[in-house]
Parts: sequence; structure tokens; C-alpha cells
Amino acid sequence: MQILGTGLVCAQGRGKDAVSGEWNPPSFVDVPFQIEPFPIYAVASETLKDKAVLGSIRRADRFSKMATMAAYDAVADSGLEVNGSDRVGIIFATAFGPHNTTFRFQDDIIDYGDAGVSPTVFSNSVHNAAVSYISRVLGIKGPTWTITMFENPFGQAVELAEAWLKEGRCDKVLLGAGDECGTVMEYICSQRLPVASDGKVQLEDPVAYVPGEGAAFFLVDGQEGEAQLEIPGESYATVFGNMLTGPALDCAADYFGS
Repeated sequence: MQILGTGLVCAQGRGKDAVSGEWNPPSFVDVPFQIEPFPIYAVASETLKDKAVLGSIRRADRFSKMATMAAYDAVADSGLEVNGSDRVGIIFATAFGPHNTTFRFQDDIIDYGDAGVSPTVFSNSVHNAAVSYISRVLGIKGPTWTITMFENPFGQAVELAEAWLKEGRCDKVLLGAGDECGTVMEYICSQRLPVASDGKVQLEDPVAYVPGEGAAFFLVDGQEGEAQLEIPGESYATVFGNMLTGPALDCAADYFGS
């Protein structure tokens, strides 16, 4: 598949500039039952304040905003017009979905009961919310799909995009993946993973993890071209942090660096 445009949102920023600079240390947060601060590569709140892109979806949560911004940038990078098109599909892959919002919704049910929870929080808690926001912001009317799985979610999304293009379901696919950090995820990682106390990811033995968050999108078609979407062997976890949808961000970094 030929890459027509790429968008990236991560702890280091947005777009090509996010992978062109020097290494920046992660943020350190307090995690329940942990004495030492916990490192995470978190997307800065300033990165998600582009009103031109996100102004119409101000009620969306961070997860959907990250995905929508990356998708918007992929289309902008391509220079193509997709508004109103029913020949562009959207496929989004995630390991954990909007789990922060999901847990918030569950907490609200416990605190306020079924009748007292916010319908907005509920709508944002479903895994397909991000794709819905992307479709709304970009005016895309083609097929949409969200893949949620722990093992190789982005690879599965790539295979589905290839199938859609080969069978003529659409002419182009806006293909991406992303995940977010949050209190529950940070706690689980602190209990289950060897976390790098200095905030530096170590990919070789002894392995040391730093959880990350972000999203990457690609506008692709089924043609041959100079920039083909191929999942690279090189990991940029030292820049983005560790996440199960990291291969999508690796592809974006590889594209911007080529």
C-alpha cells in the first residue's frame, strides 16, 4: 500500500518535528501504592489544543482527540480532499481503547447510579468513538472499523486495509492505531513490568519499560509508490515509550525519517 500522507501525535509532539529532535525525558507521576514517581511518555495537554482541528469535538476525551488529530494530519499531509467522500474508509486499531473514560463511567455508576451518569461519558467510553469523531471532523462517509486486541492490533488493521482496497470496498483507507496511559494502566505496569526508574527505555537485556501513549495515521491506497507502508523492524520505543500499538508510531517515525 502506498502512503499518501502521515500523521503522528506522541509525547514528543506532533508530526515530523516529534521525531527529529533529541531525546526528552518522560513525565513522572504518582501511582497508587508506589513510593517512587512513575515514568510515562504522556502526550502534553498543549499538543491537544488545536481548535482548528478539535474545536468541533470539544466534548471528546483525550483518547479520541489524539486519534482525530493524527488522522487529520495524515489527510493534510497528503494534500487530498476527502470531505464528503464515500470512497475513503477508516480503520483504527487499539489495544485498550478509551479505558480511562470506561473506568470513569464505571466509577460514576458506583457513585451516582445508572440514572446519574453522563451520557457524554458513556458515548466516549465505547471503542468506536474515536472513529466516529474522525469521520465527523473530516467529513468521511465511507466504511469504518475499529480493531481492539492485545496481540498485533496494528498488523491486523493493515491486513484489513489491504483487503478493503483489493476488493474495491474503497479507493483509499485512513489507517491508524493508538493507545493512552491512565491511572489504572500505570498501576498495572508498575506491578507487572520492569520499569526504567531513570525513564530510559531499554530494549535489550535487561529490558526496562516506560509506558507511552499516542496515535499515528496513514492515508493509503492500493497503488505502488515510493513510500510503501511496511511495518519496520526498528522500534522507536525509546522516543515514544512502550505500547502495544507502537508499531504504528514506528512506521510514522520511519516515514518521516526517510
